[in-house]
Amino acid sequence: MSPTSPIPVLRGSGGAVLRAEGDALVLTRGDTETWIPFRAVRRVRAEGGTAAVELTAPTGAEPAVHRVDGVSGAAVAVFADMVNAALPARGGEEAGEEAADGAALVGVRPAAGPPPESPAARKTRVFRIWLGSVVLLGVVLTAAVWLVAPASVALPLLVVVPFGAALTTAGHLGLKVVHREWYLPRKGITVEAVRRDGTTDRFGATGNYVYTDLHGQSRVMYAQRRAEAIRIAYHPRNPGTAAVCQTLPRLIGGAVAFAAVLLAGLAVDGAAAGLVFYAFRGEYG
Repeated sequence: MSPTSPIPVLRGSGGAVLRAEGDALVLTRGDTETWIPFRAVRRVRAEGGTAAVELTAPTGAEPAVHRVDGVSGAAVAVFADMVNAALPARGGEEAGEEAADGAALVGVRPAAGPPPESPAARKTRVFRIWLGSVVLLGVVLTAAVWLVAPASVALPLLVVVPFGAALTTAGHLGLKVVHREWYLPRKGITVEAVRRDGTTDRFGATGNYVYTDLHGQSRVMYAQRRAEAIRIAYHPRNPGTAAVCQTLPRLIGGAVAFAAVLLAGLAVDGAAAGLVFYAFRGEYG
């Protein structure tokens, strides 16, 4: 059987998961996995919403059974039919030979942890947390100021707080990008990156570029460029961290622009803090 088995995955109560993997069934409960080779399985019984994996056992012995409850009856029926059809033939048993003890063939191992979070997923998660925190802060400050000051003083905080946070964050992140674009060409490894076909915008101004690191692994980075090939630099210990090689005037211009955005954001944040401070001092009462 291939790793991409057509046998459905059963998800039962208590987080139990029963799936086919190669020539075995894998039952996951909590932080452990029970590995049941097909040669240890006598049959899978569909008992309504329960899948019962009955193991082989010597004559006269009670066969061990692994159960997964709380599953769709239709899914259990399909799972049982497909697994039973995939089990190896046991001609020896039909000839009177004693069946092997399937329980002795079963192994238990720690469950594999969740796959590592991709950089894109991590950035999305961090952005959602940041956005939720800013909105919550704006709402809490607005409600608190409204208790001690007129609505005309409190309501602007719903706009001022997120606006100031957005400016501050944009300036900070922009300066980090500029620093990376200055640092990597001087301390990193410079290579050529080629535009990947079919990934440009309609104006051809942005797109994904592919480069190969020293280990021979192809990597992709996004760049606002029109050229078919560009010079990029990546970190020697972290080849996935890369930046486009910029001219000195462009680096200076970017640093000045983002510093201005950061200062503007800090000014707006300061104004919001001052408004809250004076509101609680009763200056607007």
